[in-house]
Amino acid sequence: MMKGKRASRIILKNARAAIRFRRRGRKHLRVLEESLPREDEFEELAEHELSGAHAATQRFTPEQLIACERCLRANAPTRMNCLYCGAALPSTAQSTALRRPVLKKLEEWEQGFNVVLLPRAGRELTPEEVGVAASLLRLDAARLVEIVEARRALPLARASSVAEGELILKRLGALGLAAEVFADDELLRQPARIRALTLGEDALVCWPTLDAEPRRVAWSEVFLLVRGRVVTKRVEVEERRGQLKGRSEIVEVREIASDEAVLDIHAAAETGDECFRVMADNFDYSCLGADKRLLARENFVTLVETLRARAPSAAFDDEYVSSRALLSAAWPPAERTESLGLRRERPGRLNTEAATVVTNEAQFTRYSRLRRRLALRGRG
Repeated sequence: MMKGKRASRIILKNARAAIRFRRRGRKHLRVLEESLPREDEFEELAEHELSGAHAATQRFTPEQLIACERCLRANAPTRMNCLYCGAALPSTAQSTALRRPVLKKLEEWEQGFNVVLLPRAGRELTPEEVGVAASLLRLDAARLVEIVEARRALPLARASSVAEGELILKRLGALGLAAEVFADDELLRQPARIRALTLGEDALVCWPTLDAEPRRVAWSEVFLLVRGRVVTKRVEVEERRGQLKGRSEIVEVREIASDEAVLDIHAAAETGDECFRVMADNFDYSCLGADKRLLARENFVTLVETLRARAPSAAFDDEYVSSRALLSAAWPPAERTESLGLRRERPGRLNTEAATVVTNEAQFTRYSRLRRRLALRGRG
């Protein structure tokens, strides 16, 4: 008898809970229906998007689609490569006018092709032309105006293929902007770091190390000096694994930053491409003789002035620092993360360590090599 009454109370309790759940559910549904936009509101939103800067996604007819020759799948005529297999799509008269560059973000180790805006003189771009160029290059319109008004050779984009770079050149040429494509193989060629110099009467002797074979360059062959700064930031993070899986606790964060002056010496030697790099904090300034001071900062300035006096025909570029913000649009500072392994805090407790390094050295190398290429063209 008692068991039957207990069962009845449980059933009644469950029934009341079910009724409350239904009432709560109907109430939530009513609130949700009131918060959802009506059909006319969707129409207003569509009209706003079509009339505003963000237009609706463009649709293409089956006749406009391009079939991939490898996988036979249909692709939008705006694409240069197949969406499914990555193969190059055939070009037609219609797709040539509709194609747009992808401009995906490339890693530092990937081969890229840099689209560089050349100095121009003439009429100013209209706001409509600025908007078209900024949309093509995926740049902010204000930043693009700054690059154009700088009247200097500056990078606009880093394409993944020659075809993509040529497409950008064609689109920019239609807007009256002159540009040129430079491969990473040319702009990322590392210069030879030197630790000491010997300032002779008719030649400059560069020493990579004190025991290495020196390299001799006549003063008349030095045609360009590029000065800049290499900024490196290193952040080390130590984490402790928590009790729950997937959660960790940051134990310690260490940050190290360095800002070092750098000078690239470009020479047109008979042996070929010659570029020497002087890092201010890793250089022997004994070549200055009596002009040598205690601080590396002062010695670096004196060294630059001495080289400019010994090679009066060499051009001097000191605009890298003021152009860094404009360079970062296409050449952002390189960032890499490396694991430092495990660190034993105490018996039975292991922490993981990782370091993230951000540096602009590759950016400065591209800038210096680009100036070399343009200086050689003017020299010729």
